[in-house]
Amino acid sequence: MSDPSRPRRILLVGPSVPLVRAAVSAGFQVWSLCDVRRHPPEELGALSERLLIADFGDEAALKTALDTAAAVGLHVNPPVAVRQLADPDAVQRLVRDNGLCPPGAVEDPAGHRYRVDTLSVHGMHHTVGITVETPYGLLHPAPLAGDTAATLRSVVTSLLDLAGYQYGPAHTLVLLTPRGPATIGCRAVVAEEPIPWLVRTAAERDLVADTFEVLAGRDVAPVRALRFAASVTLPDTWREEVRALPYVRHAVACERGRRGHAVLDADSPEEARERAHDIRRLAG
Repeated sequence: MSDPSRPRRILLVGPSVPLVRAAVSAGFQVWSLCDVRRHPPEELGALSERLLIADFGDEAALKTALDTAAAVGLHVNPPVAVRQLADPDAVQRLVRDNGLCPPGAVEDPAGHRYRVDTLSVHGMHHTVGITVETPYGLLHPAPLAGDTAATLRSVVTSLLDLAGYQYGPAHTLVLLTPRGPATIGCRAVVAEEPIPWLVRTAAERDLVADTFEVLAGRDVAPVRALRFAASVTLPDTWREEVRALPYVRHAVACERGRRGHAVLDADSPEEARERAHDIRRLAG
């Protein structure tokens, strides 16, 4: 992100083409920082004002790239934060060495998996939403008591603080068990679909647009869900009747190796579960 008096530039680390496209649509000039081990698509270079390539496992190489971005006024994360959050093994070590994962919690079959989306600005981590994994798919917002939600927020912000993460979105996986919460993964990205569609359906908000509004320095009201939204994974050969159901808000076929899914709305978690089961029966 840049100073308001300068051109609206933003540095995106390891971005997807749709994310860069959304940033450009929001009026940003995008600098994309990509891992040398993952060759960026040609379209990414065309959309970006500048494309930086570095080895995300090499802190010195990352520092050189980030120094280049900082020199033109972009806010950047410390190289160690970028390196750690790009490496699942490094995240696990950080979690384990700092007591963010009770012994044996990851293997606890009684645990429930949550996805916590945050947005960090000047080291302040704002929770955008909490989604729970269910037997039929994802449910947003996760139906949680206040103290449970606070526990999830606390363990995620603790991880981001330990990593030194200062700016941008993060998507963190937390396993909540009777032994306590266990952080099992984190990526410094805007959540991929279907979560943005779940937020759009439940709260009538655009998660990606809100992210860039905040990073541009504008105030954005907290996301408050008006209803529940759920996603259901669809088989490769699903029937088009699914799309016509009155409570289905979005349906997409399998593409680029990713399974198709349908997003539905509901007035309660129970109704979401019933509608999800109906969709799975109809989809075949």
